[in-house]
Amino acid sequence: MARIKEYLRILTKSPIILIAFFIILTFGSISLGKNAEINQYAIVTAIGIDKVENSDNEVEISLLTFVPVAQQSFTEKYKVIKAKGESVSEAIDFAGLSLGRRVGFNHVKILVINEEYFSDNASVEMDFLVRDKNLALSTSVVCTDAKASEFLEAVQKLDSESSIKIDDIIEFNNEYVYSNESTLETFYKGLYGPSKSSLVSFIALSDNSDEGVTVSANNGEGQAGNSGSQSSSQSEKTIQNDGSTILCREGREIRHLNSEDMKKINFLRGSFVRGSITIENFSDEVFHNARLTFDIYESFINKRVKFENNIPIVNADVKVYVKLTEAKEDDLEIKENVDYKNMSEKAVNALEKEVKSIIKEGLDILRENQCDIIDVYTLLYNHDPNAMQNFLKSLEDEEDYLNHIIFKISPQIYSS
Repeated sequence: MARIKEYLRILTKSPIILIAFFIILTFGSISLGKNAEINQYAIVTAIGIDKVENSDNEVEISLLTFVPVAQQSFTEKYKVIKAKGESVSEAIDFAGLSLGRRVGFNHVKILVINEEYFSDNASVEMDFLVRDKNLALSTSVVCTDAKASEFLEAVQKLDSESSIKIDDIIEFNNEYVYSNESTLETFYKGLYGPSKSSLVSFIALSDNSDEGVTVSANNGEGQAGNSGSQSSSQSEKTIQNDGSTILCREGREIRHLNSEDMKKINFLRGSFVRGSITIENFSDEVFHNARLTFDIYESFINKRVKFENNIPIVNADVKVYVKLTEAKEDDLEIKENVDYKNMSEKAVNALEKEVKSIIKEGLDILRENQCDIIDVYTLLYNHDPNAMQNFLKSLEDEEDYLNHIIFKISPQIYSS
């Protein structure tokens, strides 16, 4: 009894202990009575957006969800949930009803949009997801030729059964001269920037293709089941990244670029570390009428701008480091890993001419579509705002400024 009185005396002299005891008693009991968060939320890892056939207003949302299940042994369930609505917001609400859980977007890595949607304007729906649903700007944006829901069903199967993940297929695009990696950040930076232009990666979903990563995907119209379930109606689907990219202006697709188009444009952007250059019918003291293929292992581009007589000039110094990896001569003999470190002056000139031709063709694509994805506008404006404004005012069509800028390309080739 004396010991209890001593404890009470200590407590009355230390009010902070009483406050802590009261907080634990009050809020601890509330927390114990709540359901666990994993029982309230379905975690979305990918979102798909499709048009609804025969409807001008409806949109279909597909959610690749990860549903945690609290059991003695923790288990995971993956499902593709589809829902339609008059807006993206309404479709998401219906998806939540279908799941019987709240929909959480904090773990979304991929936003998949059907190509038909980009032909209209997908920026409104994307803007809602960023502003209202707090979708991370680092979320990868992918355009596909199939329905986005079918694409996500293939992704579900791929992530469940393959060592290759969809993230691998998307995230390493920007390493190659033939392709592009796009995120919500790069899309909106282009859309709201002076160029109003951006690039979106395109990944095809085809039937029984020999190229790409093949998965078994459900054909049925219903939602996909758990990752371990089997379906009686299955076919082989191939997720194929062939370097294609969607060129967008003001949120709309204006041209579907193939890998060769992207190669031409990316030399101007300087945004790659891997690729190859081929020169045809080449002869020097080593080769006769040969087809030479050089691997690129490093590249740099430095753009310098100035104004002369109210005309903007862009000097682009391009440095490309290459290594000869294959040579094919008239006798059809193929030589791999040819020792050609001391590249002849004729070979250097031929490569520089090829690089210059590639860049010129890429520039023609951008001029034709009035898409300044190399952000020359910003370079010129930052260099001399007044001169840039005077230049634009002198044009009949200010949007067509790329056709009135002089580009001077200076390639330099170095061999290993």
